[in-house]
Amino acid sequence: MNLILSWNVKGLNVVEKRLQIRNLLRTWRPDIVCLQETKLEWIARGIVRSIWSCPYIDWLYLGFKGASGGIVLMWDQRLVEKVEEAVGQFSVSCKFKNVGDMGQI
Repeated sequence: MNLILSWNVKGLNVVEKRLQIRNLLRTWRPDIVCLQETKLEWIARGIVRSIWSCPYIDWLYLGFKGASGGIVLMWDQRLVEKVEEAVGQFSVSCKFKNVGDMGQI
């Protein structure tokens, strides 16, 4: 069974907030993380690594439009493999399968 975390973070511009999220991810140990309302236009590896310290992370994102929005979807590649992806005007979607398993999420 996979642990999926979805969270409205109300902005990732502040380093302290990213550290707080990082500490919670370390405690909860999710397989897939979706953060909404990032309020970031661009999400590079440095931002992702400051949120989730897993070296096997992959991600998709949708930058913000106007004063709100922004989505980042991250996953641990040791546990799930991305099968399909779609980044729309207001959404980010992925189809995953468990690594070493035929089941899809």
